[in-house]
Amino acid sequence: MAGQDWFVYHAIDRDNPYLNEPFGINRRPMLLDRLDWIGGWPVVRAGAGPSEGPTPGPTVSSQPVSTAVPADVRVRGRVGAHAAVAFGRTAGVVLSGRSLAVAGTGGVRRLTLPAGYDPSSRHELDVRVRGTAVTVTVTDEGLNDPYATLTARLRSSVVGSRLVAIGLSDLTVAPLFRPVTQRVPVPRAGRVLVQDDFSGTTLDSAWQWVREDPAATVGGGTLNWPTEPADLVGTANNAGVLLRDAPAGDYLVETKVTLDLGVDTVRNFEQAGLIAYQSDDSFVRLGDVAIWNTRQVEFGKEMPFAGSTSYGGTLLGPPATTTWLRLAHRVNPATGEHLFRAASSPDGVHWTWGGTWTLPAGPTPRIGLVSHGGNVPPVTAAFDYFRVSTLR
Repeated sequence: MAGQDWFVYHAIDRDNPYLNEPFGINRRPMLLDRLDWIGGWPVVRAGAGPSEGPTPGPTVSSQPVSTAVPADVRVRGRVGAHAAVAFGRTAGVVLSGRSLAVAGTGGVRRLTLPAGYDPSSRHELDVRVRGTAVTVTVTDEGLNDPYATLTARLRSSVVGSRLVAIGLSDLTVAPLFRPVTQRVPVPRAGRVLVQDDFSGTTLDSAWQWVREDPAATVGGGTLNWPTEPADLVGTANNAGVLLRDAPAGDYLVETKVTLDLGVDTVRNFEQAGLIAYQSDDSFVRLGDVAIWNTRQVEFGKEMPFAGSTSYGGTLLGPPATTTWLRLAHRVNPATGEHLFRAASSPDGVHWTWGGTWTLPAGPTPRIGLVSHGGNVPPVTAAFDYFRVSTLR
């Protein structure tokens, strides 16, 4: 009723994910979080993503229509052919047939609703006043596809004025929501801790292989690694993994990879990118990947569960032929778990941040690179650098 948009979604409780036996039907409780519009784009909780605990929910009750109009107010109700809302003697809204009018500074502003609007049907009139600005919309049952929107500036604030509503049923009056206009800060790179530009002809001694791939070579300022016909997901665990120790605490790891997966060809599941690795069955992986006839930046996780393994992926967006990738690492001080949040960029400047995967407390994850997937002709992934920075 306050006018705030909300995001409704399913989630899975990781401590109680199934209705019956493991790998049966998931429990999928419905959750709700605030949806903000920042720079014309929808973001959940200003970019913070899903909440982890109780948060204030929607305004679900209406204030009585009284002589004192509260500051920043929303008035809405069902209308037929004629309706009016007045704030005191100087401000008002009138809907008559297909004509919508608002009285404000400079007189009366009017517009004619489109020909598809049927005044004999029931619609919704939504009047929002914030300070001295009023926005009026006429919609079909409150859907976000208004027939018309009219804005005006009032001569003065309507706070404390008398509210009169005529021709509206199911009338509600509630304080107007306060919009969030700034995103929460995203992870940023600080002081560089490790910088490997692959400028020599061999890997430096800090790198360690799990199943070394002799096809991976260093030359021309890049690590050149053809995608192996192997994988880490499931029981095969036959792909090479190139790793190095991660610093203690919070950090950000970044690479730039060129991987031309082509178009209009099924290349399941060739990919290359970053990995945070505890074992073959406990890791998070971020990279460009071919999934059937699509090309995606996928951030996936495999973990042991119920005597087997479970893998799931979240998507960041479309890759470029050359894509910059980041993993931001934090430690949950309450549990010791390792939190990894992923980002990708088509130019190394503008970043899209996605979801967060959790690895368990215990073995400190090592960080590194992968290039594998699919039984198709290999494509060479060219890694331009590998960088680890402090996180700020």
